[in-house]
Amino acid sequence: MGRIMRVVVAGSKKVGKTACLQQLACLNDITKQAYTPTIDDTYQVQMDYGDRPKEIIVFHDTAGINDYGPIELKKPYIQVADAFLLVYSVTDHETFNRMDMLKKYIEKQFGKDKKEVPILVLGNMSDLPNRQVESEFAQNWAAREKVKLYEVTATDRNTLTDLVLFLGSRHFHPQRESKFSLSKKLKPEKSNAAIVMDF
Repeated sequence: MGRIMRVVVAGSKKVGKTACLQQLACLNDITKQAYTPTIDDTYQVQMDYGDRPKEIIVFHDTAGINDYGPIELKKPYIQVADAFLLVYSVTDHETFNRMDMLKKYIEKQFGKDKKEVPILVLGNMSDLPNRQVESEFAQNWAAREKVKLYEVTATDRNTLTDLVLFLGSRHFHPQRESKFSLSKKLKPEKSNAAIVMDF
Protein backbone atom coordinates (compact mmCIF):
# COMPACT_ATOMS: atom_id res chain seq x y z
CA MET A 1 0.00 0.00 0.00
CA GLY A 2 1.15 3.53 -0.60
CA ARG A 3 0.77 6.78 1.24
CA ILE A 4 -2.70 8.29 1.46
CA MET A 5 -4.03 11.85 1.36
CA ARG A 6 -7.67 12.65 2.15
CA VAL A 7 -9.33 15.54 0.34
CA VAL A 8 -12.83 16.69 1.28
CA VAL A 9 -14.77 18.06 -1.71
CA ALA A 10 -17.54 20.53 -0.84
CA GLY A 11 -19.69 23.24 -2.35
CA SER A 12 -23.26 24.11 -3.26
CA LYS A 13 -25.66 21.67 -4.87
CA LYS A 14 -25.48 21.26 -8.67
CA VAL A 15 -22.01 22.81 -9.13
CA GLY A 16 -20.52 19.58 -10.54
CA LYS A 17 -18.52 18.18 -7.63
CA THR A 18 -19.44 14.59 -8.48
CA ALA A 19 -19.11 15.20 -12.22
CA CYS A 20 -15.52 16.45 -11.74
CA LEU A 21 -14.63 13.45 -9.58
CA GLN A 22 -16.27 10.97 -11.97
CA GLN A 23 -14.26 12.46 -14.84
CA LEU A 24 -11.02 12.56 -12.87
CA ALA A 25 -11.11 9.15 -11.21
CA CYS A 26 -13.25 7.10 -13.61
CA LEU A 27 -12.96 8.85 -17.01
CA ASN A 28 -16.74 9.05 -16.93
CA ASP A 29 -18.55 12.14 -18.27
CA ILE A 30 -21.87 12.36 -16.42
CA THR A 31 -22.61 15.99 -17.31
CA LYS A 32 -25.47 15.06 -19.67
CA GLN A 33 -27.16 12.76 -17.17
CA ALA A 34 -30.04 13.80 -14.94
CA TYR A 35 -28.97 15.40 -11.67
CA THR A 36 -28.82 12.99 -8.75
CA PRO A 37 -27.94 14.49 -5.35
CA THR A 38 -24.89 13.00 -3.67
CA ILE A 39 -25.12 11.96 -0.05
CA ASP A 40 -21.55 10.76 0.51
CA ASP A 41 -19.16 9.06 -1.86
CA THR A 42 -15.46 8.32 -2.18
CA TYR A 43 -13.14 8.34 -5.19
CA GLN A 44 -9.48 7.34 -5.39
CA VAL A 45 -6.76 8.61 -7.68
CA GLN A 46 -3.48 6.73 -7.59
CA MET A 47 -0.24 8.49 -8.47
CA ASP A 48 2.51 6.22 -9.73
CA TYR A 49 6.08 7.50 -9.91
CA GLY A 50 7.62 4.20 -10.98
CA ASP A 51 10.42 3.70 -8.47
CA ARG A 52 8.66 5.26 -5.44
CA PRO A 53 5.76 3.91 -3.38
CA LYS A 54 2.33 4.63 -4.81
CA GLU A 55 0.55 7.69 -3.51
CA ILE A 56 -3.22 7.68 -3.25
CA ILE A 57 -5.49 10.69 -3.04
CA VAL A 58 -8.89 9.82 -1.59
CA PHE A 59 -11.57 12.36 -2.50
CA HIS A 60 -14.56 12.47 -0.13
CA ASP A 61 -17.50 13.73 -2.20
CA THR A 62 -19.94 15.45 0.17
CA ALA A 63 -23.60 16.38 -0.16
CA GLY A 64 -24.14 19.87 -1.52
CA ILE A 65 -24.47 22.61 1.08
CA ASN A 66 -27.83 24.30 1.42
CA ASP A 67 -28.56 27.39 -0.66
CA TYR A 68 -29.64 29.32 2.44
CA GLY A 69 -28.93 29.32 6.13
CA PRO A 70 -25.79 28.43 8.06
CA ILE A 71 -22.82 26.75 6.43
CA GLU A 72 -21.66 23.51 8.03
CA LEU A 73 -19.64 20.41 7.26
CA LYS A 74 -19.92 17.18 9.19
CA LYS A 75 -17.30 16.99 11.94
CA PRO A 76 -15.76 13.69 10.67
CA TYR A 77 -14.87 15.44 7.38
CA ILE A 78 -13.07 18.18 9.24
CA GLN A 79 -11.22 15.65 11.38
CA VAL A 80 -9.90 13.53 8.48
CA ALA A 81 -9.16 16.24 5.90
CA ASP A 82 -5.60 16.72 4.69
CA ALA A 83 -6.98 19.31 2.24
CA PHE A 84 -10.26 20.80 1.06
CA LEU A 85 -11.43 21.21 -2.52
CA LEU A 86 -14.21 23.80 -2.70
CA VAL A 87 -16.28 23.92 -5.88
CA TYR A 88 -18.51 26.63 -7.36
CA SER A 89 -20.11 27.15 -10.77
CA VAL A 90 -18.84 30.06 -12.86
CA THR A 91 -22.41 30.34 -14.19
CA ASP A 92 -23.92 31.07 -10.74
CA HIS A 93 -22.48 33.85 -8.58
CA GLU A 94 -24.41 32.71 -5.51
CA THR A 95 -22.46 29.41 -5.52
CA PHE A 96 -19.27 31.49 -5.41
CA ASN A 97 -20.60 33.41 -2.39
CA ARG A 98 -21.54 30.17 -0.61
CA MET A 99 -18.09 28.72 -1.39
CA ASP A 100 -16.49 31.83 0.15
CA MET A 101 -18.61 31.38 3.29
CA LEU A 102 -17.65 27.69 3.40
CA LYS A 103 -13.97 28.62 3.19
CA LYS A 104 -14.34 31.00 6.13
CA TYR A 105 -16.20 28.30 8.10
CA ILE A 106 -13.37 25.80 7.49
CA GLU A 107 -10.70 28.33 8.46
CA LYS A 108 -12.61 29.10 11.66
CA GLN A 109 -12.77 25.38 12.54
CA PHE A 110 -9.04 24.92 12.00
CA GLY A 111 -8.16 28.21 13.64
CA LYS A 112 -9.17 26.65 16.95
CA ASP A 113 -6.59 23.88 16.51
CA LYS A 114 -3.94 26.06 14.83
CA LYS A 115 -3.75 23.40 12.12
CA GLU A 116 -2.98 24.50 8.57
CA VAL A 117 -4.92 22.59 5.94
CA PRO A 118 -4.68 23.58 2.27
CA ILE A 119 -7.81 24.84 0.54
CA LEU A 120 -8.08 24.66 -3.25
CA VAL A 121 -10.95 26.14 -5.22
CA LEU A 122 -12.49 24.91 -8.48
CA GLY A 123 -14.54 27.18 -10.70
CA ASN A 124 -16.44 24.53 -12.64
CA MET A 125 -18.44 24.80 -15.88
CA SER A 126 -15.89 27.14 -17.48
CA ASP A 127 -16.96 25.84 -20.91
CA LEU A 128 -20.55 27.05 -20.56
CA PRO A 129 -21.99 30.39 -21.73
CA ASN A 130 -23.72 32.84 -19.37
CA ARG A 131 -20.75 33.21 -17.05
CA GLN A 132 -21.58 35.13 -13.87
CA VAL A 133 -18.20 34.83 -12.11
CA GLU A 134 -15.50 36.41 -14.28
CA SER A 135 -12.00 34.86 -14.26
CA GLU A 136 -10.32 38.10 -13.22
CA PHE A 137 -12.70 38.59 -10.29
CA ALA A 138 -12.12 34.99 -9.10
CA GLN A 139 -8.33 35.20 -9.52
CA ASN A 140 -8.20 38.48 -7.55
CA TRP A 141 -10.28 36.89 -4.80
CA ALA A 142 -7.98 33.82 -4.75
CA ALA A 143 -4.86 36.00 -4.51
CA ARG A 144 -6.38 38.01 -1.66
CA GLU A 145 -7.51 34.84 0.17
CA LYS A 146 -4.21 33.02 -0.56
CA VAL A 147 -5.82 29.97 -2.14
CA LYS A 148 -5.06 28.11 -5.35
CA LEU A 149 -7.88 28.47 -7.90
CA TYR A 150 -8.48 26.37 -11.01
CA GLU A 151 -11.13 27.01 -13.64
CA VAL A 152 -12.21 23.63 -14.97
CA THR A 153 -14.89 21.79 -16.85
CA ALA A 154 -16.09 18.36 -15.82
CA THR A 155 -16.32 17.44 -19.52
CA ASP A 156 -12.52 17.62 -19.98
CA ARG A 157 -10.27 15.57 -17.70
CA ASN A 158 -7.19 17.55 -18.80
CA THR A 159 -8.49 20.60 -16.93
CA LEU A 160 -8.57 18.54 -13.72
CA THR A 161 -5.19 16.80 -13.68
CA ASP A 162 -3.12 19.84 -12.64
CA LEU A 163 -4.94 20.09 -9.33
CA VAL A 164 -4.15 16.42 -8.57
CA LEU A 165 -0.47 16.95 -9.31
CA PHE A 166 -0.48 20.09 -7.14
CA LEU A 167 -2.20 18.30 -4.24
CA GLY A 168 0.14 15.32 -4.50
CA SER A 169 3.32 17.35 -4.65
CA ARG A 170 2.25 19.62 -1.79
CA HIS A 171 1.21 16.76 0.49
CA PHE A 172 3.65 13.99 -0.36
CA HIS A 173 6.67 16.07 -1.39
CA PRO A 174 6.50 19.41 0.46
CA GLN A 175 9.20 21.95 -0.27
CA ARG A 176 11.30 22.70 2.78
CA GLU A 177 12.47 26.25 3.29
CA SER A 178 16.25 26.44 3.28
CA LYS A 179 18.07 28.38 5.97
CA PHE A 180 20.82 29.13 3.49
CA SER A 181 20.72 31.82 0.87
CA LEU A 182 21.73 30.75 -2.60
CA SER A 183 22.77 33.28 -5.20
CA LYS A 184 21.54 31.01 -8.00
CA LYS A 185 18.31 29.12 -7.82
CA LEU A 186 18.21 25.68 -9.34
CA LYS A 187 15.51 24.89 -11.84
CA PRO A 188 12.96 22.46 -10.40
CA GLU A 189 12.82 19.05 -11.98
CA LYS A 190 9.82 18.31 -14.15
CA SER A 191 7.47 15.80 -12.65
CA ASN A 192 6.95 12.58 -14.55
CA ALA A 193 4.10 11.45 -12.34
CA ALA A 194 1.35 9.47 -13.95
CA ILE A 195 -2.21 9.39 -12.71
CA VAL A 196 -3.59 5.87 -12.66
CA MET A 197 -7.25 5.03 -12.14
CA ASP A 198 -7.85 2.46 -9.43
CA PHE A 199 -11.36 1.01 -9.33
